[in-house]
Amino acid sequence: MALLSIPSNDNASPLGKTIIEHSDQLFGRTANAVRVASHSPKLAQILFGFIVASLREEITKNLPVRTKCLVILKTSTLNGCAY
Repeated sequence: MALLSIPSNDNASPLGKTIIEHSDQLFGRTANAVRVASHSPKLAQILFGFIVASLREEITKNLPVRTKCLVILKTSTLNGCAY
């Protein structure tokens, strides 16, 4: 059982809703890590900044997003992550 709930768009705090809406705009969806972090908006801002800096191709200009997502998938598989 999780210690923190994963807030939906309807039951998030006002600041949490803002974070979720911005994530939806940037990525087309909101990751559960961002949703859980929205319980603490300061933590969510830090996490959100890291996600934007590491995944957005036009910001990093290192690797295409598809390659980054494949690396994330491979790393999760190697670590036995079922999510």
